[in-house]
Amino acid sequence: MGWHALAVSLPRPEVARAGKALLELGATGLQEDVPPGTTVRYKQPWDKGRAPRPPAVVLLRAWFERRPAEAAVRAALGGREPAWEEVVDTDWNEGWKQHFQPVHVSDRLVVAAPWHHVPGALVIEPGNAFGTGDHLTTRACLAAIDRLAVPGQRCLDVGCGSGILALAAAKLGMSAHGIDIDPDAVRAAREAARLNGLAASFDDSTLSRLEGPYELVVANLYAEVIADLAPELRRLARGHLAFAGILADRAHLVETAMAGLRLVDRDEREGWVALVYAVA
Repeated sequence: MGWHALAVSLPRPEVARAGKALLELGATGLQEDVPPGTTVRYKQPWDKGRAPRPPAVVLLRAWFERRPAEAAVRAALGGREPAWEEVVDTDWNEGWKQHFQPVHVSDRLVVAAPWHHVPGALVIEPGNAFGTGDHLTTRACLAAIDRLAVPGQRCLDVGCGSGILALAAAKLGMSAHGIDIDPDAVRAAREAARLNGLAASFDDSTLSRLEGPYELVVANLYAEVIADLAPELRRLARGHLAFAGILADRAHLVETAMAGLRLVDRDEREGWVALVYAVA
């Protein structure tokens, strides 16, 4: 079965009324989107004050099993002419999986979803927590771990999410531990460790409760968070600190917080920065 998809740009105050009218005409679903060419600024965790105002114009989408009469649609949209598109039905339960392809960090480190059946890969189930290896920031940390991992040494993953970084370190022979303030992330990471047969540990400990040294400390976090945690991160590390998740225009916050340490690698791609420091 296919769908008849409608799209129309409307002033924001008219969206609720138009959406209600489209539902009355048989629409099975509605979506508010951003019109093409519109720049949107979202409030980030580090921003203070009120959130930016949303765009004045909304791209309203609606889906119909049967296409309603054009006159009725125009009336629902206040006389506006919508754009129509015929959409082929998709098996979404299987289709979404195509977005998660194996990530080849190196010959010895590959990350893959369970359905890829890649021999020797670190298996991560998408959706349980942040970190599947497909984002630039996660890949940057994985690459650093691949370069710096020494079997038998200790690795700490701060803000572990799915546990992918600690698990990568464990797979390369390190004694790995991950922490996260989100209990769902801790549960997902523990399950991933079980699935992969790895001995990495995970909990919700704070940095102040941990005892170092860790030869490798990794954190894929906002620059503001890394800067705030800098004293504890520096206390725990004796080897290398590897950071990612840093927006390029905020990298200076981390660089200032890590002043005095030797920067051994700085990688900037698509607006994201990864930093690796050596700690004596």
